[in-house]
Amino acid sequence: MAKRLNISVSFVYTAVADGRLKHQGRGQGGIRVSEQQLAAYLADTERGGKSEEAPKRRYKHLT
Repeated sequence: MAKRLNISVSFVYTAVADGRLKHQGRGQGGIRVSEQQLAAYLADTERGGKSEEAPKRRYKHLT
């Protein structure tokens, strides 16, 4: 999965440890992430859309 998303393996393990990325379990020295679990993670971390929940940022240097 890390190679497919062009991210480090340590990032994947950190996301699993934090509970941000759901997985099937550890076995034989690795973890398994289903397509549905990956899709849910990507949806949770999606950016770019206008969200009502996103706080507005105020930049001091622009005021």
